[in-house]
Amino acid sequence: MNNARIRRRSWALLTAGLLILAVTLSAGVASAQSKSLTVGSKDFSGAQAISQAYGQALENKGYDITFKDNLGATEIVYAALQSGDLDGYADYQGTLLTYLGGTPTGDSAETYKALQDKLKGTDITVSKPAPAVDVNGFYVSKATAKKHKLETVSDLAKVAPDLTFGGPPECEERPLCLGDTSQQLYGLDFSEVKKLDAGGPITVQALEDGDIDVALLFTGSSVIPKDAVLLKDDKALQPADNPVFVIKKDKANAATLKVLNQVSAKLNTAAYNKMSLDISENKEDPSDVAAAFLKKNKLG
Repeated sequence: MNNARIRRRSWALLTAGLLILAVTLSAGVASAQSKSLTVGSKDFSGAQAISQAYGQALENKGYDITFKDNLGATEIVYAALQSGDLDGYADYQGTLLTYLGGTPTGDSAETYKALQDKLKGTDITVSKPAPAVDVNGFYVSKATAKKHKLETVSDLAKVAPDLTFGGPPECEERPLCLGDTSQQLYGLDFSEVKKLDAGGPITVQALEDGDIDVALLFTGSSVIPKDAVLLKDDKALQPADNPVFVIKKDKANAATLKVLNQVSAKLNTAAYNKMSLDISENKEDPSDVAAAFLKKNKLG
C-alpha cells in the first residue's frame, strides 16, 4: 500500500471519528437540555406544594430543576410558560381549560380530554390529572347562613345586594368566581366586592372579623374557619379541577412524563389538603412539605 493511500485512509478514519464524536456530544447536549427545567408555581399554598412535588420528583431522577415560586394566577404563570420563562408548572385542569376558552365539566376524564384537545397545535402539554380536587367555594358564617336561610349559592342571589364579598383580586374576571359564567348561572350582584387574596389568610380574617359576608376560599387548600359554612354549588359552576403539571412539549419526553404521572397518581385530596395546610397554617416551607410527601410515597 503506497503512502498516499495510507494518508487518505487515515484522514477518512479521522473524519469518521470526529463525526461520531460530534454526534455523541450533540446528543449529550440535547439530553442535558431536556433534563434541565425551570419550574414555576401559582401564588397559593396548594399550588406551591404541588409544583414543588412535581419538580422535586424530577430532581430526584437527576433533572436539573430551577424553581420560581409564588408567581401569581394562571394568567401570569401560563404566560410565563408560553414566553419561555418557564418550562413547566402545576395548575388545575378545569381552571386552565376555562382560561383557554374551553368548557370544563364535573367529569375528570371529560375535562382532561377537552384540555388535551385545547392544547393541540401548541408547544404545551400536560401530565395525567391527579385524583385530588381543589375548587372555588363560597363560604359564609353560620350566623349569616342562619339569618338569610342560605344553603346553596343560588340562595345568595336574593340577598347579595345586602352583602359584601371578598376573594382573589381577579375574581370578577374569572368565570368560576364572579365572572361571566358565574353570573349567568347565579346572578350575584353584591353591594361591594373586596379584592383580597387567593383563598388565603386575608380573606379568612375578613370573614372571621365580619368585614365581608361571603368569602371565596379553596375547598382543598384554604384554612376554613370553624364557623364557616360552604354553600352548595347547586348549579355545578365548579368543574373537575384536578391538578396537572403543564409542560413544554420539548421537555415532555416519555421518561419525564412517567415521573410526573407517578406524582399525580399519589396526589389524592387528603395528601393535597395536608400539604396545603402545612404551608398556610403551620407555616412550613413548600419545598420541605413537598419533600416529605415524596418520601412518604417513595418518590424521593
